[in-house]
Amino acid sequence: FFGLDLCSFFGQKGPIVFLDKTCIHQEDKVLQRKGIEKLGAFLCHSERMVILYTDFYLRKLWTVYEVASFLALHPLDQVTVIP
Repeated sequence: FFGLDLCSFFGQKGPIVFLDKTCIHQEDKVLQRKGIEKLGAFLCHSERMVILYTDFYLRKLWTVYEVASFLALHPLDQVTVIP
């Protein structure tokens, strides 16, 4: 989270956003696995989850894991689903 520290140093404030489509590698399986292994740590520090839902969203096991992990840590009202 060096970037967050740097932004704070310069007085920048605002929400931190994790976009799994861009933060979890979509093609390289080794990098993808490393990203998925770190999801729990990020979700633990997250306040909300916004899901941009499509029919394709739940076809990847790691997106199901991501939602289930978030719900294990946070109440349902912290999740927003946008169809």
